[in-house]
Amino acid sequence: MISDLILSAFAFSFFLINWQQSKLWSLFFLFIGLSAVIGGLYHGEVLPDEVFRFSSWTLLSVSLIFAQLAAFEVAMTKWLRLFFLVKSPIFLVLSIYYVSFNFIVIDTAISLFGFVFLGNLFYLKSLSRWINYGILVSILSVFFIVNKIIIDPEYLTYNDIGHYISIISLMIISKGVHEDSKKRKV
Repeated sequence: MISDLILSAFAFSFFLINWQQSKLWSLFFLFIGLSAVIGGLYHGEVLPDEVFRFSSWTLLSVSLIFAQLAAFEVAMTKWLRLFFLVKSPIFLVLSIYYVSFNFIVIDTAISLFGFVFLGNLFYLKSLSRWINYGILVSILSVFFIVNKIIIDPEYLTYNDIGHYISIISLMIISKGVHEDSKKRKV
């Protein structure tokens, strides 16, 4: 729960920092922050109802849509926008129906690694390399989660470690958003 709340504090700060630079990227940070707050309150059993678990997943799903819209802002087609707006809700419905976060993980991989990272690497070639680095850093959390590495059973479970890695990832992505906004102003 604590790592969720720390993650949300950082995500909210990146939302505020980037609001003037990119509304879409800042909304990505905002929805991650909202997801982390609700997820933290659910995990801490402050809001134990399943509706809060699914609300957290929904907010995370929305954040992925904003990341893709932000990345492809200058190269957006109506079909690509439609795909982004349909893909994540399909994975979300599967997650809720099967009560499995794995579908959200798959959507995150497709959205951030597939579309943002690979899309920038091979097609867009316009996003800051820091955005790509941030996405690569986030992949490190998979190692801890898959191997269920726990340093401290109360404060540093594999989920907590994943949240702290996510903070570093968001910090790096935020640096990239800032760098891109400076390029646009030149």
